Amino acid sequence: MGSIFSKDYFALFNLPVAYDLDYEVLTQRYREMQGMIHPDRFVNATEKERRVSVQLTALTNEAYQILKAPLARARYLLQLRGVDIDDSVTSKDIAFLTEQIELRERLEEVRHSADIERELLKLGGELQSRLAGIQLALQDAFQEESPDSLDKAHRLYDEMQFISRLYDELDEIEDALD
Repeated sequence: MGSIFSKDYFALFNLPVAYDLDYEVLTQRYREMQGMIHPDRFVNATEKERRVSVQLTALTNEAYQILKAPLARARYLLQLRGVDIDDSVTSKDIAFLTEQIELRERLEEVRHSADIERELLKLGGELQSRLAGIQLALQDAFQEESPDSLDKAHRLYDEMQFISRLYDELDEIEDALD
């Protein structure tokens, strides 16, 4: 039997390896594990048991943070399937590159808009809708498990990463207004 430290994050929480997961089940299993392994429960244990508890708690926290976040979960699934993720590599998809430029220009227009709050809401809604569509497409791509679908999932991950960054920048503009 392998060590709990060698299990993938899905196995750690006894979940199927899939992009689409039940957040309530993930959270419930995370809390159950935290209840069993939290260092406070090992105050009177041996040094080794306390150290293992701290390590397991760190592993469980990291696994939970990655699995609950759609972008991080997509990256993790790609890595589990042997896809090398290099965040510095830009997309070779000309249509997406063109769209990136257009979205960046729209973000600049929002910054200088006379009705900045309305424009923030408008672009934010479009980006949210886009992220939801990417997540649905990722579910399909990860279910197929063919080389083509892995390439598609990688492209979708790159797209999701870009849209997420843009959305974060919108949040920063909104925060600066407050």
